[in-house]
Amino acid sequence: MPYDEDGKFTYPLPARKGKVASKVAVPKVTATVPTSPTPAATGSFRQPVSLPAPTAKVEPDPVEILPETENLTALVLPQPPTEATFTVQEGNNRWQMSELDLAYIWNAQVWPDNLKLSTADGRPVEVIYRGRWSGGFGPDFKGALVRIGDEMLKGAVELHLRSSDWRLHGHHQDARYNEVVLQVVLEDNPVQTGVSQTNAGLTLPVVALLPLYNTANEKLAATLDWAKKSGTRLGSLSESEGPCCDRVAERLTDLTALLTRLDELGDRRFEERVNRFEIVAAADEDRTPDGAVQALWAGLLEALGYSQNKVPFKRLAALLPLAGLVEQEREARFRRENAGERLLNLEAWLLGGAGLLPSQRKLRSTPRHLAEKPTRFDLEPEGLEIPADLEDFGIARYTEELERRWAWLERQQKARLPDWSPMQATDWTFARLRPPNHPARRLAGLARWLLKWQLDTPTDLVEKLTSALDGPASEANSRLNNLLKVELSEDDTGSYAFWSRRYDFGDRAIMAEQLTRSGPVDLIGPDRAADISVNIVLPFLVAYGRDRHQAQLTRQAAAAYQAHPKLASNELVENVARQVFRHWLENPTEAAGYLATLPGKSRPVTLSIGRLLDGARRQQGMLYLHHNFCAEHQYGTCPLA
Repeated sequence: MPYDEDGKFTYPLPARKGKVASKVAVPKVTATVPTSPTPAATGSFRQPVSLPAPTAKVEPDPVEILPETENLTALVLPQPPTEATFTVQEGNNRWQMSELDLAYIWNAQVWPDNLKLSTADGRPVEVIYRGRWSGGFGPDFKGALVRIGDEMLKGAVELHLRSSDWRLHGHHQDARYNEVVLQVVLEDNPVQTGVSQTNAGLTLPVVALLPLYNTANEKLAATLDWAKKSGTRLGSLSESEGPCCDRVAERLTDLTALLTRLDELGDRRFEERVNRFEIVAAADEDRTPDGAVQALWAGLLEALGYSQNKVPFKRLAALLPLAGLVEQEREARFRRENAGERLLNLEAWLLGGAGLLPSQRKLRSTPRHLAEKPTRFDLEPEGLEIPADLEDFGIARYTEELERRWAWLERQQKARLPDWSPMQATDWTFARLRPPNHPARRLAGLARWLLKWQLDTPTDLVEKLTSALDGPASEANSRLNNLLKVELSEDDTGSYAFWSRRYDFGDRAIMAEQLTRSGPVDLIGPDRAADISVNIVLPFLVAYGRDRHQAQLTRQAAAAYQAHPKLASNELVENVARQVFRHWLENPTEAAGYLATLPGKSRPVTLSIGRLLDGARRQQGMLYLHHNFCAEHQYGTCPLA
């Protein structure tokens, strides 16, 4: 669906097809590792002392350069592919229609007056709710509610140009499409591939639009034109339009009482998150803080993944637990390694463990023009050929250094745990992500978290977060967000040069100009830091305080949540608010009593969604309302009913 569980719009776009992969010969690059390597892994990653220090040569064979057009915005964007189309002939008008056009029509749900939807076998179809457009992840419209004949069905709706596309696209073998209850097509042609059946064996009813339009003597082109001009942009409409939205003001005539109710819903959402951490703490029979802190670590990583990459980030948290990384970082400080060396070690651990280094993904490890001739990166100045472009040289040197360190670290880890293996690039989702949210860039920010926090034990993280809560709640929130925000620093040398302009490895993963116009983009910006604080850190601290009988910690964390300023603009929240507050937005004079209670009441005040949603708590209430009632069509139990 176009929104994740935190209400973030995921920018659904038509998928781009990459260029045909080709074989490219990459010149050999020699890297010499010193006999006493710097990144000595320790703690939970410790290797037997008897393992000799390796001398590794990184000599990539000719590799297949995989298409990178699906990843993210780059400086040079590929041309959109030619989309599959269907030729529609309506009188003298002959035109091409795509599945995206069909999605516009289904999303608008405005049909000609004399056209009645029905299945190919003649059963009438009534659309109670069209569903939520998925933006290309799985079935097209999820959560739909339709009546077919006398049967009420709830599930997904899949759109195709022809009914035969169901099998041609492999949906009959894909369990993700078992939730589909209706197929909407232009033409029903089951004789070509057979009837449409799910992997679970359900034969799908099919609505074929062209025969219906021909029978009703209506023009499909006119419906499509109206749908595109009506403002029903895919993924942007409120998903909360239901029988109760227009009548909220009839049941809750006092705007102040309505806002109080929404704050209470925000507290419910917060309490649900607290309960998740309490369950983890209760499951620890030894009552040690380690399990709770590891749950916090997993939560922090999940929050970096948004909806697309929550699962792989959680898996990475288990693969590289906080205790091991903390011990690695602590012993590196004990050896008096400088911050740059420690940062490279942490980045190598995280990017290598995630399977995102160039060698693990068969990506080119050096810029294309540098790969045209062999370049030696060893420790002897006289053996170093410095290219003309020093910035590209720094990027290539940084990437090779990560690869060199990871080769050593991985050998140590496998010597200690023979069954241990890193993740693979296929575990991650790269499609439909904004460049700053790319997993590789988030991991660079995660490494800097560990570097900045300077933990001696995992529980030190709890102490740092707890100490930030001292004082007024507004100052506490500011301190928490600063602990979680990660800016790029030029002191990071090669790492700074790389991540200030790039979001991933590979030739084309360059940040678009508009993202770097005012300087480097933060690896973890203030908006994301505030989201993590509200959704992960503060719920954890409340749960930790309850489990440890620290009443003051519980009170401070709860107060910080209730006082947290509103989070970044959120399209889903604003759409839901537009429905809930519609009466007062259209009749602002009826909100005079509420406006009189606001600061600055002596001057004119304009009612707006931004003023009504004046804190994170109320925004969370909107999300709770949407996810638990609107999206589930639980209109009869809606707390605003």
